[in-house]
Amino acid sequence: MDLPLPGWGYQDMVGIISTRDILAHPIITIRSFGWGVFFRAVFSSRDKPFLSLLNDAFTPSAELSPLLQRCIELELRAKRIYSALAKAFLDQWKVSQFFAVLAQQEQDHADLLELCRTAANRGDWKASLFCPWQDYLPRLEQQMADTEASMSEIDSVDAAFQLVFQVESSEINYVFQAAITATDSAFIKRLRPFQEELKNHLTYIVDQIPQLAPYLLLACRELRTKFPRILQ
Repeated sequence: MDLPLPGWGYQDMVGIISTRDILAHPIITIRSFGWGVFFRAVFSSRDKPFLSLLNDAFTPSAELSPLLQRCIELELRAKRIYSALAKAFLDQWKVSQFFAVLAQQEQDHADLLELCRTAANRGDWKASLFCPWQDYLPRLEQQMADTEASMSEIDSVDAAFQLVFQVESSEINYVFQAAITATDSAFIKRLRPFQEELKNHLTYIVDQIPQLAPYLLLACRELRTKFPRILQ
């Protein structure tokens, strides 16, 4: 049986933000990014990601871009790790698909942070809400770099799952959530993907790993307890 893709359904527009999301909040979208972006998103560019429309319309700010780019790069590092694991276990289809889904989710996280950067560049940023996590970035960047460098040592499915627990138990998810919280934009606060993506991601992990490796049920329960506000 195929592993489910949580929260992935209606997607007229390609990418993590769908046409349905835009149509559900037209006034917020217009106030946040203008009529031009709204009309292109709804009528003229359904085969183009919403993020691409914003990149065409706005120039990143030099002040916030480096900080949020570091957060984005963390998500892309996680994507590379999970993509490598998906390829490493092609002979075990369900395991490979599990890691492929995680890799796509990490790309979605990076895309959501790109959208946060655009909103923040338009003045919707509360630095005080992100500051407590900013000091974690250097250590987290080093941890993720070390994990990427150790990929050649992963020689079993059990080791691969342990690596998932290592990555997801780090501060990467807290930093992701902090960046979304600090982006003081109605668009970010109201649209479904920003509110649900992290919960979907963590729920997918703690629900699917026990199906693939029942002996790791306790480890999944321990991971769940690290995010009580998210995994309620």
